[in-house]
Amino acid sequence: MIDADKLNTLLHYMKGAEHFSYSFEGLTRGSSRWCPFTHRGGGVDCDCYRTHQGVQAILAWTGKYLQCVRFLDVDRYRLDDMSGVLLQLSAPEQIADHAEFRGLLDRMRDGIKFIEPTIVKKLERVACTECVRLDEAAVCFSNYCFTASVAMAVSAVEYRLVELIRRKNERLYRSSFARSTLGQLIQVFDDTQYKDKKYAAIKKLMPQKHKPLLALLNQYRVFSVHPKGETITPQIAESILHLAFAFVLDEAACPYREGALKCGGVLA
Repeated sequence: MIDADKLNTLLHYMKGAEHFSYSFEGLTRGSSRWCPFTHRGGGVDCDCYRTHQGVQAILAWTGKYLQCVRFLDVDRYRLDDMSGVLLQLSAPEQIADHAEFRGLLDRMRDGIKFIEPTIVKKLERVACTECVRLDEAAVCFSNYCFTASVAMAVSAVEYRLVELIRRKNERLYRSSFARSTLGQLIQVFDDTQYKDKKYAAIKKLMPQKHKPLLALLNQYRVFSVHPKGETITPQIAESILHLAFAFVLDEAACPYREGALKCGGVLA
């Protein structure tokens, strides 16, 4: 039976529990003995394949994994190849026997191992709270809840902004920004706002390339959480998700000290 709770928090799970390559090994172990491949006459029993829990677990977990790594911006050639393999695994009538099934699993396994170092490196820069909010945004997107997806994606960005400021100057954060909205937090990085010299060090924290991105994210946050009459389309929601990931994953926008982001530990 598929653990839906774990599946829906895959980013956080990969960060804190184990690499997906280990999970994939567990999912595929002993597949030669699964009933879709042991019926008389050889080949693949398609009806059995479509209902077998082991097969369904592989399809569900790998599908979710590919969604996550697409937002994590890994090697696109390899990602497209893995997506093609998943399509083949989803069509039992095109799989001759277990040897072909195993060959598809091997291709998927090779892809996972190829991109895993990149994923591990990127997730080391993301706090648990950010992972949880991005996980929720991805789940909302998959369930066609596009307004909620935008709200959750941008909330991860807001958390990162708070941490950028707070970790640079705790006293200044508490006195000036503890009750600020996202829009107000963004203003501190505007060259025409907060000109007092006490904000100078804070202003330097934001990479120049992200300033327009933050303004755009805030605009769609307003559309998503307030009754403005604006429709959040699938295209917009997916774009906002990509932009939120781009900001949170940027090493230049990471305020956390090395080793401080161990899952379940105290952020320092």
